[in-house]
Amino acid sequence: MTDWKTQAEAYKARIAAQIPAEWRLSADVLSNLPLNVTRLPETSGLLTQREVELKALDATALAAAIATREYTAVEVVTAYAKAAAISSQATHSIMDFFPAEAVAQAQALDEELARTGKVVGPLHGVPISVKDMIGLAGRARTCGSLAGALDPALQPTEDSVIVAALRKAGAVFYAKTTNPQAIMHLETNSFLGETLNPWNTRLTPGGSSGGESALIAGGGSVLGIGTDIGGSIRNPCSNCGLFGFKPTAARIPKQGNTSGMPGQETIIGAVGPMGVSARDCELFISSILAAEPWRRDPTMVGMPWRPESARYTHGGERPRIGVMWDDGVVLPQPPMRRALSAAVERLKAKGYDVVDFKPYRTAEGWETLRSLYFTDGGAHIRATAAASGEPILPLTEWIMDGAVDNTATQIRALNRARDAFRLDWWRYYAEQKVDIILTPAYPGPAPVLGTSKYWAYTALFNILDMPGAVFPTGLYVDPSNPADKADKEGDRAWLSEEDKLNAERYDAEVFTGAPLALQIVGERWEDEMVMKALYGVSEAVRV
Repeated sequence: MTDWKTQAEAYKARIAAQIPAEWRLSADVLSNLPLNVTRLPETSGLLTQREVELKALDATALAAAIATREYTAVEVVTAYAKAAAISSQATHSIMDFFPAEAVAQAQALDEELARTGKVVGPLHGVPISVKDMIGLAGRARTCGSLAGALDPALQPTEDSVIVAALRKAGAVFYAKTTNPQAIMHLETNSFLGETLNPWNTRLTPGGSSGGESALIAGGGSVLGIGTDIGGSIRNPCSNCGLFGFKPTAARIPKQGNTSGMPGQETIIGAVGPMGVSARDCELFISSILAAEPWRRDPTMVGMPWRPESARYTHGGERPRIGVMWDDGVVLPQPPMRRALSAAVERLKAKGYDVVDFKPYRTAEGWETLRSLYFTDGGAHIRATAAASGEPILPLTEWIMDGAVDNTATQIRALNRARDAFRLDWWRYYAEQKVDIILTPAYPGPAPVLGTSKYWAYTALFNILDMPGAVFPTGLYVDPSNPADKADKEGDRAWLSEEDKLNAERYDAEVFTGAPLALQIVGERWEDEMVMKALYGVSEAVRV
C-alpha cells in the first residue's frame, strides 16, 4: 500500500474504533445485508422497544416530548447515537462520532430542565448531525481530503456560528457526516470511500451532503446540517426521500465553516436543514435566526424569520404553481416523470392553479455556473490532493474539466455574465406570474454510484440564488410498473447528448425501490413563502 492509502486506512480505523463494541454489527450480518437498509437500526435487535418508538417521531415532536418529560434528552440522544452507529456500518456515512460527549451534553440539559422547569430553547435535547465541512469545536473536519484530515489547522477550536446558534437552542451534537472530495460531487466519495444510499445500496445518497442524507434515511439522524452550492442539500434529499431546504444564500450563517475552494466568491453556497418533515426544516431555520446570528456573521442579511410575511402574489390562498416538466436539456427518467405527473394530478384535484413553466436558458446557466466554481482552474483542489498523494477522483476530474485559471479581468467578465444571466432570467420568471416552480431536483431517482454527472436541475437555482425545497412524494421506482420502463433508442427524440446519456444510465431493476422526490423553488428572499408552500404542496402530493 502507498503512504496515502496507509494513512487513509488508519483514519478509517479511527472512525470504526469510535463505535462502542456493543453497538457493532457482526461480520455475518454485514456480509448479508439487504439492498434496503433503511430499517437496519430497528431490526438489528440493538435498540430497545422504547428507543424504536421514539425514533418514529420527527424532531419537532421529540422536542415537545422532551419538554413534557415524556422522554429525557439522554434517552433520545442515546437512541440516535446507537442508530447512527448501526446505520453507518452499512452506509459509511459518519466521519467523526462522539456519543459520550453527546450524552454528557444531554445529561446537562436534563438537569437544567429538572432544576428550572424550563427548556433552554426550542431544540432542547434534540440530536442533530453535522456535515464534515461545518465547524464544530474540537471535532474533526476533512473537507473530503486526506490532507485536510491530517492538517491540525483545519480542526476548529470553536463552534461555527450556525452550530453555536443551534447549541444555544438546545441541540445536541453527536456525529459528523461524510462529504466528497473537494465537496463538489453530487455523490459522496473521498479517501474514506463511498457513502451508500440506504434505500438501495447500489445507488448514491447524493452529494455533497450525502453523509447527512444517508444517515437520516438510514434512521441514524432525525435532523442535520447540509450545504448547497449546486444542489448539495436538494439532490441528497431527493435521492433519499427526505425534506430539505436551501435558503437564499445570505439568510443562514456560514461563518466558521470551510469549503473545498476557500476564498471563492463568484458563487455563494447556502446552508440549510435536511430532515424528515417540513416543520422540522422550519424549526431548524427559526431557531437559528432567533439567535440573531448576523451579529456574528457579517456576510448575512439581518433578516429574522417572518412566517407572517409569507404571501402568494399570484395564487391567493394557495400558490400558483408553474410545472417545469424538464429543463430543456435532459428529460427526467421514466419514474421521475411518473412522480411529477402524479403530483400535478393530485395538486389539481386539491384546487391548486397549476400551469406549465417553459425552461429558459438552462444550458447557458449551467456552463456559466461551472466556470464560476473554479476560477483558479482547480489549482487549490489539485494542490490539496497532491499534499497527501491521494488521487483526484473521476467525479472531481469531471466537474473541473475545462476549468481555467482566470486573471482578475477574466473573473470580472464572468461576474458580469453571471449578473446579466440573473437579470434576464428574473425578468422571464416575473413574466410567468407563478409563485413557485415545481420540478425534479435531479432527472431521475438516485443514480448508480459514480454516474452523477448532471447538476442543472438544482444548480440553475444556485446561480439565481432562489430558495428551494425538496420533499418526498411517497412513490418509489417499481420495475413491475410499465410507466417505469426505460426509454430506448427510437422511443423518443433525444433533447441533447446529455439526455441520451441520462436515459442510458437508467435500469428499473437496478434502481428498484429508490424514492422519488420533487423540488419547489421561489423568488429570492421569499424563503418564508417557499416554506409555507412546502407544507401545503408536500401534503397534497404525498401518496
